[in-house]
Amino acid sequence: MKITVVLAALVAAAGSAAASNEVITSWVNFGQPGNQAFSAVGTEASNVTGANLTRGSGLTPSAAANSLSASGWSFADANDYFAFGFTVDSGYSVDLSELWMGIRSSGTGPGLMGLYYSGDGFSTALSTFNMAPGANFVNTIVNLSALSGLTGTVEFRLKMAADIAANGGAVGSGGTFRAGDHLDGNGTFTEMRFTGKVVPAPASLALLGLGGLVATRRRR
Repeated sequence: MKITVVLAALVAAAGSAAASNEVITSWVNFGQPGNQAFSAVGTEASNVTGANLTRGSGLTPSAAANSLSASGWSFADANDYFAFGFTVDSGYSVDLSELWMGIRSSGTGPGLMGLYYSGDGFSTALSTFNMAPGANFVNTIVNLSALSGLTGTVEFRLKMAADIAANGGAVGSGGTFRAGDHLDGNGTFTEMRFTGKVVPAPASLALLGLGGLVATRRRR
């Protein structure tokens, strides 16, 4: 009976700890020149390791303050994308809630961008972003609550979802796209980030419970 009660209490405590959303991974773009090799991970949740925000090999770095920026976009080039994501420790999973970011294209940069992820081989856009007419920031909070139970390494990509420029013409070789922090209507910047919950697997909860029982018995 005591074992059952202790385990139930531990499970309830773990569930309570995971009940509210937290930052799963964030990226530091503020203060960056835009043409840096990558934007480093800022915040990581416990039992999660973030992956840097990087460019695909088909892109050329371009200067644009407080962001990661690139030119050389082509709808036909599979290597034209921004990549970011995280790895979840064994014994845990992640239930995503939202992606916060601010993105911008120049007039001859990509006109329609999409968010894709490794769960389906980057084949179907989770969300798309209309960048027209260009030169304006699109500050967005993407609902990702459908992505739950994520384990192992999960990669996301921002890539072109249509072969059109933000100004309605053809994408130019010098056209740019950048990603950075989210800006709300009150002038508050929020780091580009995923929010959600880190959830222990049932087996991990059981091990925690047994460990707690052993420690209690030793103290007695």
